[in-house]
Amino acid sequence: MTPSPLQGVRPTTRILVAGYGALTSGILPHLTSLPDAAVTLASRHLTASPDPLAVLIQPDHVDQVRPDVIVGCFADDERSQAFWEHPSTTTALTDCRPACIELSTVSPTWAEEWHQRLQHHGTVPVESPVTGSRPGARAGALTAFVYSPSVDERAERVLAAFTRNRHRFTAAGRPARFKLLYNAWGAAILHSLGVYARLLPQHLGEDAATAREIVTTDGWMSVIASMKLERILGGDYSDPDFAATHMAKDLHYARNLLGSSPLIDLTLDAFEETVEVHGPYADFTAVAAPGAS
Repeated sequence: MTPSPLQGVRPTTRILVAGYGALTSGILPHLTSLPDAAVTLASRHLTASPDPLAVLIQPDHVDQVRPDVIVGCFADDERSQAFWEHPSTTTALTDCRPACIELSTVSPTWAEEWHQRLQHHGTVPVESPVTGSRPGARAGALTAFVYSPSVDERAERVLAAFTRNRHRFTAAGRPARFKLLYNAWGAAILHSLGVYARLLPQHLGEDAATAREIVTTDGWMSVIASMKLERILGGDYSDPDFAATHMAKDLHYARNLLGSSPLIDLTLDAFEETVEVHGPYADFTAVAAPGAS
C-alpha cells in the first residue's frame, strides 16, 4: 500500500502573542521561524504587523485564532489582567485549552491569581518572567524563571525558541517574587554604576580611560560595566532596550513585596526622577545620567 502523502505530517501549532514592545519585537522572528507554526500578534495599537510572517489582530478576536499556545507580555498587572480576563480570551481558554505563557514581570499576588484563573479554565499556566531585555530577545538568548504545575510540550517548544536558559521553580508566584528581587538588586547596581563612573575623570584625569578599560575587562564588575558603561558615558538613552518606566514599576512591586528600605527607596526615587527628566521610554541606563538622584 502506498502511504498517504499526509501521513506523519506534523500539525500546525497556532501561536498567539499578546502585547507588543521591545521584548516581543525580539522574540517574534524566532517564533515565526519555527517549523509548522502559525503566529498571530494581538495588539490594540499597531496598524500593521511588524513581521511579514505574523498576522495582526485586535485582542477582541483572540478566540477566532483558536490558539494552541498563548504568549503574553504586558507592562503591568492591570494590562495582564485585562487581557487574560477579556471575554474573547476566556472563550479561547475554555474552547481550545492552550498552553499559556506569561512573560511579564507582575506582582506575586497577580501571578498566583493568574494560575488559579487559568487552571479554572482547564488550561496549562506557565509563569515565565524573563531577563535579557531586547538584546537577549533578538538573540534568542533570554533567561526564563519558570513555574508550571505540569510540563506542556507545546509551551516547552515555544520557550526554547527564544530562551537559552530556563530555571525551574517549585511553586506559583515564586518566579514573580524572584524577578522582582532580581530587578531591584540590578537596578541598585546600575544606579551605583553611574554614580561611580562619573567620579573617574574627576579623580583620575587622563587615566580615566585606563580605569574604564579595567572596569569593563577585568575583575568582578566587568560583566556589568562592559554591558552598560559605554551607553552611560555616551548619554544615548533613546531606543530603549528596557524602558525606565518599566523598571520604576518593577521597583514599586518590589517595595510592596520587600517593604521600604533606604536602598530600595533611593533607587526607586532615582528611577522616578529618570522618568520625569528623560521620559518614560528612555533606556533604563538613563538612571546613571548626570543629575540623577
